[in-house]
Amino acid sequence: MEERRKFLQTAPWALGATAVGLTSGVAKLLATPEKLQAGSVTYDPRKQRSVPDVPGVAHTGEGFRLYGDLIKDKVVAINFMSIRGEAEYPVTSRMLEIARRLGDKLGREVFLVSVTRDPEYDTPDRLGVFAAEHRIPKGWLLVNCSVEGTSALQSRIYHHHSHPASSTEHSSALQHAKHPAADTVFYGNGGLGLWSNFPIDIHPDEAVRHISWVIPRQKPTGEPRRAGPRRLNGPGLSSDNRIG
Repeated sequence: MEERRKFLQTAPWALGATAVGLTSGVAKLLATPEKLQAGSVTYDPRKQRSVPDVPGVAHTGEGFRLYGDLIKDKVVAINFMSIRGEAEYPVTSRMLEIARRLGDKLGREVFLVSVTRDPEYDTPDRLGVFAAEHRIPKGWLLVNCSVEGTSALQSRIYHHHSHPASSTEHSSALQHAKHPAADTVFYGNGGLGLWSNFPIDIHPDEAVRHISWVIPRQKPTGEPRRAGPRRLNGPGLSSDNRIG
């Protein structure tokens, strides 16, 4: 009993010291940016909007910094693709349907970025030919980053670290199973750090609807409109939980 009494008397001080230690550790982390590295690629993990600012070249021949030039302060949709994988897994044809439905918003309010996951084969020149064959519209860039940069981007966005970018087996169905990022489109508002994703095989109308959620809108005017659960048998899509 005496030992238990001594423990209870000292425990609050011990817990307090631990809490102080944890708090000071978090404060130190917030005060000093800790940079994660992937080769020559660095980014700040504290920022929700952080994307590796890797260098690359677009199918147009223009050089860029991925985050600073193509994502920062823009509404973008990013996907992974490879020229040799298109025959069995036509990612680009699905993105084309999204691009068509975006219409004149593409290149003005929304930008598409397709990153090759086969950077050693998909050179900027090959991407240029591929873009011409598929009539890739303005506002959509096919981009080539280094193997390290592509792996860093995949790890940051899709959180899978075990399958780095590779130039082998890209035409096989097995390779797609090894690269789940090819199944997903990552979209968001780079200015707000607001991000989400949808599967590549989603209906293109639904994809555009998702992207529209992160496009800035003018402040509404006039009479307020009802919000809340959709009325039973009322107008609107059945998947809506709210009426804007």
